[in-house]
Amino acid sequence: MMTEGVVPVEQSRLVVFDVDIPPFMENRAFDAELMRQYPGGSATAALAARLRLNGVRMQTVDVFLRNPTGHDKVVVHTNDTTRFTRTLIHELHIPGALCSSAESPIVARRFYSDLPEISKWYKNVCLYPGAQSRVAPSSHFEPFYWPYPDLTPTDSPDWGTRRFLTLINSNKRAFGWPAPIFDVRHPRFSAYQLLASWEANRARRKDSWMKTELYVDRLEAIRHFGSSDALDLYGRGWDGSTSGADEATRVAIQQSYRGEIPALEKLQVLEQYKYCLCFENCSFPGYITEKIFDCLVSGTIPVYLGAPDVSDAIPAGTFIDFRDFTGYPELDAFLRGITTAEADGYRQAARTFLASADARKFTEEHIVTEMTRMLLDSFEDQ
Repeated sequence: MMTEGVVPVEQSRLVVFDVDIPPFMENRAFDAELMRQYPGGSATAALAARLRLNGVRMQTVDVFLRNPTGHDKVVVHTNDTTRFTRTLIHELHIPGALCSSAESPIVARRFYSDLPEISKWYKNVCLYPGAQSRVAPSSHFEPFYWPYPDLTPTDSPDWGTRRFLTLINSNKRAFGWPAPIFDVRHPRFSAYQLLASWEANRARRKDSWMKTELYVDRLEAIRHFGSSDALDLYGRGWDGSTSGADEATRVAIQQSYRGEIPALEKLQVLEQYKYCLCFENCSFPGYITEKIFDCLVSGTIPVYLGAPDVSDAIPAGTFIDFRDFTGYPELDAFLRGITTAEADGYRQAARTFLASADARKFTEEHIVTEMTRMLLDSFEDQ
């Protein structure tokens, strides 16, 4: 029984954000303005703000480990798994409340490969739908949908004034050079490439989706469209070496490359184009990122290649499915043959979808609400 006149002290609740990305450390992951510069990043800052409204604080793991005491209730929210994860869960015995990741499965391949065991550490797992079969039965699975900040269409320029086609991607390849050769002049680099090649081959044998990296498909698109003035290529790293590119592709890259663009200016750039090649990093069920939504919002028609089940989430009439074509010449002819009326049909379908209830699961508000619910529920177990 409570003594009369004594006010109960509310318990201190803390969520440790287990992240190992340098720009996000020192609690910077909760800086809303900073995180807007990273696709999907602003959802983390919004989650921290929502938790504060519920009396719960968040700290990045590096800040927490400097002073891990003084909290009544602590749980772990892991972004992928990091060098800190085992310390938090197995040494400090902090309950794993939520494990989520927006990273491409082909990039986070070790995490996805070990998911049957890793998922046992967490009460809740929030990942792309294709990962559900790998999650331990003891963990609750929640599908992860890309947290897009604002699905409101922009005031798009007139269709007739737009340029033809763009591709906006960094020049990054998950598995490195396809056939590394040991060079005695650069033994350390060559050893790294050999190790990466061995790891890639092992991953491909173990997991079928590891064979679906779409980097080479981007190169083929650049080689076809970039050999003329049809394509404008943007992104980091295309002015350097390109893994697996032949001479014709390198020439096409040089002719079509227009430089980097800041993340916050991407929509303004997209508004200048009729079509955009939206090729994900890999083909994995439910792995649908901001690329296609950037196009739908900016009134640009996306040419999509990625999630095999994309039409289950996004209506077919809003985008062009690259799988419907035998190759780039057929796609090229199709794009050039689209009338203004047909283009308006795609764009109106996109606006209708963005305003629909079906699109809401791809919003920042949706994922923040779901993660808040799971994290608050985890404190009830302590």
